Amino acid sequence: MAPHNLSDQLLHEIGRQIVHGELLPGAVLPKAEILSEQKGVSRTVVREALKGLAARRLVESSTKVGTVVCPRTEWQWWDPDLLSWASESRDNKPFLMQLTEVRLAIEPAAVQLAAKNANEDDINHIRSCFRELESSIEDEPAWIKADYEFHNSILAASHNELMLSLVQTLRNALEKSRQKTIKVLKEKTTADYNKPIEEVIARHKAVMEAICSRDAALAHQKMQELLLRVVQLIEHDKAESMQPLSEGKR
Repeated sequence: MAPHNLSDQLLHEIGRQIVHGELLPGAVLPKAEILSEQKGVSRTVVREALKGLAARRLVESSTKVGTVVCPRTEWQWWDPDLLSWASESRDNKPFLMQLTEVRLAIEPAAVQLAAKNANEDDINHIRSCFRELESSIEDEPAWIKADYEFHNSILAASHNELMLSLVQTLRNALEKSRQKTIKVLKEKTTADYNKPIEEVIARHKAVMEAICSRDAALAHQKMQELLLRVVQLIEHDKAESMQPLSEGKR
């Protein structure tokens, strides 16, 4: 979400520095009057930004020490801004892996519920979202949006409002994850598929068909397989990024 005023801008600036590891836990921020001078904003703007950081448990204030960066275990990870900052980090693969692990805990259960609870309108909506996904595969930004909507239609069909709300909170982070995995998938496909498009469509179609046939166990299995493939892609990308440069690329 884009910042709307000076305090939001400062909040996002410092928030990113903390989440990206530029300001480590235990670091002490400059005093409000110093930050005010450094950033060219009023002390009121600084204080509002610090309040926003404190509300997300990124910092805490102490009369003796000042404003200190909190340990990562205390951060409010479900805050949409914090999730967005984490997904934007240069080294975001560990975060994307954790995000996929959360999906593995939620989405197979959700798809199982969808197979049991979906009404005809839900089924028609899932089919419509799949057709949109199928037609947008060559357009990366459109595919990222369509893929989110497809998965969201399944969550809606589960009729579990808590699951739906939780995953909607993750939307920006999930879009970053999809950007990463679709690029890796286009480069590395398995022997079972001739083109990346075939694998993407086949895996999503299998999930859709299991829901439409009311086969809860199969739906659970196919969604789990789809997400485990995402795990493989993230792990592959992580391994590739850790490879030393060859002599020709140095």
